[in-house]
Amino acid sequence: MRTSHSQNFRFAMFGLLYFVQGSALAYFRNFQKPYLDSLNIDADVIGLLTSILLFPFILKIFIGMLSDRVNLFRLGHRKPYMIIGLVLASIAFACAGFVLPDTRFSLFAVLIVCGSFSVALFDSTSDGLAIDITPIEQQGRVQGTMVGGRAMGFIILSLVFGTLAQTQGYRVVFLTIALIMLIPLIWVVRVREPEERNEDRRFQWTAFKCITSSRFLIFGVFAIVYSIVSFGVDGLVTYFMSEVFNASETVIGQYGAFRGLGAVLGAIVGGILLDRVSRKKSAFMAILMISVGAILIGASPGLGMLLVLGVIWGFAWGFQETVFVALAMDLSEARIAASMFAIMMALSNLGTAVGEGLATSLTDDMGFSPVFWSLAAFNIITFFVLWLLFKKAPDLDLVRTI
Repeated sequence: MRTSHSQNFRFAMFGLLYFVQGSALAYFRNFQKPYLDSLNIDADVIGLLTSILLFPFILKIFIGMLSDRVNLFRLGHRKPYMIIGLVLASIAFACAGFVLPDTRFSLFAVLIVCGSFSVALFDSTSDGLAIDITPIEQQGRVQGTMVGGRAMGFIILSLVFGTLAQTQGYRVVFLTIALIMLIPLIWVVRVREPEERNEDRRFQWTAFKCITSSRFLIFGVFAIVYSIVSFGVDGLVTYFMSEVFNASETVIGQYGAFRGLGAVLGAIVGGILLDRVSRKKSAFMAILMISVGAILIGASPGLGMLLVLGVIWGFAWGFQETVFVALAMDLSEARIAASMFAIMMALSNLGTAVGEGLATSLTDDMGFSPVFWSLAAFNIITFFVLWLLFKKAPDLDLVRTI
């Protein structure tokens, strides 16, 4: 299914959809724990809520299946789900702003989990729509726009929320998130989906046989091993800064801003290169940059160098993420596009969990620098898995022309 939506329309819509995801992520990662802790909520309860908030993103596989199969209200396979997700997220966050966790924690938790589910709902169906309506020669740039949009939302809203929380309180933070969630609706309501899909794009259970193919299985291994390295390094840097160099929260925040800026630039450049050159060259370039970044971080003598490396590492990370999601888009079967994309994201999340957990635990036995260098060496496995992927799926190695 391809529509007549213009290139600028697609870039604006998908960039904004991921920008608002970045706003929610900014709250969940940076502010929820301090907010609840400031109200004397028990640490075990905070941890339990944090774990529960991950469940909606596990359910993305089933959301994808529902979207692929059911044309909701005959308005489309993606558009109505996206509208419902954005509106529900706005309502949930707005209501959470008027519920104090220390007096009505259960209600607050329900609203926050509803907000998380709503984000997962429009996230999963947005991925499916991107596959549905984006011409192949624009897929790299669209994915770059999405990764960059999320990083930009995370950077900007982290700074905004910090100021608002300190000067106005968290109610204004929640209301701000609620308003931001409604912005992409200006584009989403204009999406045109056909009432009926072509036969080659209609949901079929038999289409799931493709996940047993060698190309998908190899890509699944790639999704896991690349995430172990990329997110293993990414999740360790601020801990490294705090533990070894006694970095203040202000300095850590500065690193986060530099890293976010680098991620935006890496996503943009990665998207352009993916469409101008072959997927293969871009993918191997990403692996090299990740390894070099990990080595440099491990060799860093102090905070000044780490702040500079924040931009460099962010660039490599954003570039790598754009390559991964573009390949995932290429490999998604049209009849189960959202389902298949969600499965590949789940495999990546598995690698992320292994990488972050293992890397953190190894710092006690090995020290930080050896762990960074070990992750860089482990990336050799990613190189060989990727080489095997392109050998089994040579059609991925295409030159994209603008």
